[in-house]
Amino acid sequence: MASIAERQEAVGPSARGAGYTLFLLFMANFLNVADRALLGIVVDPVKADLGLTDTQMSIVSGTAFVLFNLLVGIFIARWVDHGNRKRILILGIALWSGATALTGLAEGFWSLGLTRILVGVGEATAFPVAISMISDLFAAPRRPRSISIFQASTFVGLVVGSILAGVLAAAHGWRAMFLICGLSGFALVALMMASMREPDRVHEPADDAAQEGNLLRAIGHLVRLPGFVALSLGMAFAGMAVAVLPTWAPAFLLRSHGVPLAAVGALIGPAVGLGGISGTIASGMLASHLVRKRGADVHGLLVPMIAIPLAAPFFLIFIFAPSLMLAMSSAAVMNFLLSSAVGPCIAVAIGIAPSRMRAVSSTLMLLASGIIGGAVAPLIVGWVSDALAPQLQSDSLRYALATMAPTPLVAGALIWLALVRIRTRAVS
Repeated sequence: MASIAERQEAVGPSARGAGYTLFLLFMANFLNVADRALLGIVVDPVKADLGLTDTQMSIVSGTAFVLFNLLVGIFIARWVDHGNRKRILILGIALWSGATALTGLAEGFWSLGLTRILVGVGEATAFPVAISMISDLFAAPRRPRSISIFQASTFVGLVVGSILAGVLAAAHGWRAMFLICGLSGFALVALMMASMREPDRVHEPADDAAQEGNLLRAIGHLVRLPGFVALSLGMAFAGMAVAVLPTWAPAFLLRSHGVPLAAVGALIGPAVGLGGISGTIASGMLASHLVRKRGADVHGLLVPMIAIPLAAPFFLIFIFAPSLMLAMSSAAVMNFLLSSAVGPCIAVAIGIAPSRMRAVSSTLMLLASGIIGGAVAPLIVGWVSDALAPQLQSDSLRYALATMAPTPLVAGALIWLALVRIRTRAVS
């Protein structure tokens, strides 16, 4: 690991060039998340205009998108590890931007579903390209901070995208909103074509033999790495409590605190967005400091290992707080602590993976988070709430959400296990 870092410092891009590329990657992910959030803001008018059911809207807005985004993303990640990353990202942005614009022309379930599938496929390029490029642009001590800055674009995209979607849809209608937001993505395509440089790949010659073979062989190699599975599961469990908020927090605030539907977004946005942005950046900077001080990137895991379990009591306060102000303040602190997982965990994952498996390694971690956090966690809460409804009525959701309270503790234990296994491997 030291030889890679030394070589990066010696032959890598200038700090200004690396910073500019990071800015472009930040903008790509900002656009990625903002475009992804558009349909959720205009579900009701789209449903009414196209004559769709709630089930059909759930399929096109959730199932179809997530399925293709995560599963196709694995194959795209393998392509990223061997292809020209600049071209792959530009192609991805053009695809999801064009599909976003075409969403405004949808006439029914199948045309709307097709556009969402294409958006999911295009957006699957952003994360693996960014992680692969960052690993070559920044030496190991700077990676947690750089990845965290990149990941902060997720929260910025959610907040800004939701606001823009509401304003544009109210002023011009949902069809024009999709057209405007989709076509604006081609400005970033033009900027990247004119000014973005494909970074040189930096890898150890000793890794060359491990980097050959097909996708299944690459996945098999990664899951056998000491600590990789525990690290992936730790990041996934850390995301469970956060993942249930977009699905169930509006209904919880409405049922348990009497918040009007029109005010739910204004309450959740700052708590999730500001807490997530500040927590992501702060954890990345602290993890980078620990890596520089202790000399190995695995020590960056100390940040999420300590911070994430501390989120458990704040999650319980959010659920059982008697006042709305205390509930939302606790939600902000909880999001601050839980957002510490991504930057340090991804930085360590790409550090232990062979250099031409970095995109696949980061995408496998994203897949685990998507399945466990994005799909399983909201389903558990919904099932428990339905089961408790006959006895607890409107309070059933409150106690269903409480099932997520232990997940930060499990995440902390898994990250500790990963740290021990990776450190033992490094010593041996």
